[in-house]
Amino acid sequence: MFKKKELPKVEPVKVKPRFGMEPGKWLTILYAIIFVVILFTVGFLPDIVHGKKRVTFTSSAYNAAVYVDDKYVGGTPFTNKIESGKHTVVYKVNGVEIDRFEIKVGHPVFFNWLVNRKMAVTSNANINEEAFHQLNKELLTDANAYGAILDYDSVHRYANIFTTYAKSISSSPFKSNLDALQTALLFVTTQEMYEDAKKALEILNASLEIPYESLSKDKTVGQNNIANTASAKPSKTQLKGSDVIIEGFNIKENTFSNGITTPQTYPEIKEAGKEVTVKDFNISAYPITESEYAKFVQENPTWSADNKENLIKEGLVDEYYLSSINLGTSETKSIKPIRNISLNAAKEYCIWLSTKLGKNVYLPTEDQWLSASLTTDGSFQKSLIMDEKANQPEGMLGGIWEMTSTAFIPMARIASQSTLDLATKTLQQYNVQVDAVIKGGSYISNISKVDSYSVGITSANLCSDYMGFRIAWD
Repeated sequence: MFKKKELPKVEPVKVKPRFGMEPGKWLTILYAIIFVVILFTVGFLPDIVHGKKRVTFTSSAYNAAVYVDDKYVGGTPFTNKIESGKHTVVYKVNGVEIDRFEIKVGHPVFFNWLVNRKMAVTSNANINEEAFHQLNKELLTDANAYGAILDYDSVHRYANIFTTYAKSISSSPFKSNLDALQTALLFVTTQEMYEDAKKALEILNASLEIPYESLSKDKTVGQNNIANTASAKPSKTQLKGSDVIIEGFNIKENTFSNGITTPQTYPEIKEAGKEVTVKDFNISAYPITESEYAKFVQENPTWSADNKENLIKEGLVDEYYLSSINLGTSETKSIKPIRNISLNAAKEYCIWLSTKLGKNVYLPTEDQWLSASLTTDGSFQKSLIMDEKANQPEGMLGGIWEMTSTAFIPMARIASQSTLDLATKTLQQYNVQVDAVIKGGSYISNISKVDSYSVGITSANLCSDYMGFRIAWD
């Protein structure tokens, strides 16, 4: 057994009275104060300091951008915390304001972090004419960009541009104006784009022309050379001014196939042939030379290499503009084709020459270029130095890729003419600059893979050491 231990005697602790109150009373008050402070700190203080309420924004217009006091907060429908007080709310579609009004957000002050007080804000405004214009322009620009991508992966993801567009206009007064959508369908080059386009047409309950049901190697489209593929022998002509002489050829009216029979697959389909008729026109015997371009730059210093930085900022050229090209002076004769200039620059050259000579000077269309090419013996130019005593348009194959004024529309060859005419008009209406067709290959091209029917593509600001232009005139 353990021996019982005696504990030392200790005086009992006594809580002394405070503020003239017995311990039980003032301790109760203390505990109550502590509880109130904790309740205030946890339940009230956060909402007093932050003063926000969850606000849900909706709109009649699909995916409208909402700005609160000029700050973007989201695209409808969405919910966000908004500070208490008065605010100006603006709804925009593609940067175009469609609605503006004031709201007053309350100031909840009790456990709002735990049980959120909610507020709903909606706009019944729909897209207006300006917003519709911007939606159309965006659709056409996106269709041109996405049509150039043939394989989508984790880097290049396809956005549903057609269904997004359809939802944006489906409840608007413009839902039956589908010219832009019809044009955009001609840029469908992959199955992803095709499926997206079909869903868009279902949303709008629209029956528009999609050039194909599916892209298949088992189907063929287009036609090969038809009768009268070669024009009559071209006759020499000149484009003359006081200080300008450009040798050329008159090309007679001709009817021919502008392509071949191809599988119904992209990009092969871009060379599918169809019958075209080209009226009489004149075309330069050679691509525009360095000397001829030097005169243009001399009279238009905006297009000099010294101003390249500004031209790049304006999106007219890229960083290779006039690289490795020594223009010298307009009196220094060079018969080499001008290179490292953009489609924008070539068009500006034509405008300058038209004004200077009082003639309608322009880049030839793809079909005009082909009509001229069919008058030649098909020889391939293996350098940049061309025969100065030509009896036919020189260097149309090889030499340099030559720009045309024809917009590159991927499904142009299998679309109806009425749809193509609509597309041309619509692209001009919305000032959408799509890629352009280039022809003929260059001196470094594989001779076995380039002929008069080959179709190349360039963007409007691209400059290449293997690309230039020749001109046409009435």
